[in-house]
Amino acid sequence: MKTKSKSLIAATITIFLLAIAIVSNYNSLEYTKEACVDNNKTPVVDHNLLALNWSVSCK
Repeated sequence: MKTKSKSLIAATITIFLLAIAIVSNYNSLEYTKEACVDNNKTPVVDHNLLALNWSVSCK
């Protein structure tokens, strides 16, 4: 297998895993916010770009 093919496969796998991590993290954020609403509280969310680092307070 050529080096170019190996690099392309590695880049594709890396992008795929990163996409899975972002989607999974976003779904966790939405679930956490919904838990606040279910408890009759207002979610206060602090997050950065793409919601990779976030915290939720229920007030």
